[in-house]
Amino acid sequence: MLKSIREFFELGMQDTADRSGTDSNNRVELAAAVLMVEISLADASIDPAELAVIKATLCNHFTIPAQQVDELIDMARHEVDLAVSLHEFTRMLNDNLSAAEKIRIIEALWKVAFADAVLDKYEEYYIRKIADLLYISHKDYLMAKHRVADSAAPS
Repeated sequence: MLKSIREFFELGMQDTADRSGTDSNNRVELAAAVLMVEISLADASIDPAELAVIKATLCNHFTIPAQQVDELIDMARHEVDLAVSLHEFTRMLNDNLSAAEKIRIIEALWKVAFADAVLDKYEEYYIRKIADLLYISHKDYLMAKHRVADSAAPS
């Protein structure tokens, strides 16, 4: 089963201009999942709270069926292990998302970083790096961080 899912997303990750919108969506979903997994691994392990945020984001933001989310996360983990850089994933997002949608990706990354109630310096570093690669202004980067931090703070 994982092999067929992997083949499905590998087709989606091919950089071809004649692909349909559905394949483009698959590539965006995988690219976003890879970035979220990368942030969750920045402090050397995926905390269960971080994993829960990743799953919720993929289900809600991308409307991925719950039964496919775990497989997508497994694929994203595999891609993180193989990736030399984040450029191919951020390029996919740059090519397919609006500025507002890219800011929502940054907010999702902040949610992952804040999920375990400990903001690791490497998580912050990677989110800054990803924001730069997505051409997000420093102002929008900080505003996204504060929006998520304010919503994550106990009332």
